[in-house]
Amino acid sequence: MDKKSTLYQLMGMRMNGIMNRITEQDEDYQALLQEVDKYSGSLEALHALHK
Repeated sequence: MDKKSTLYQLMGMRMNGIMNRITEQDEDYQALLQEVDKYSGSLEALHALHK
């Protein structure tokens, strides 16, 4: 299937919507994201200091 076709793009949008709803409702995933965000911010700050 041509990746530029309308059907292919619509299928991709539909799958993204479904996956987003699943992860929004997953409490464990959301808790993990919060922890990752803490460390990600610290890592970015350290990286900025070493530039």
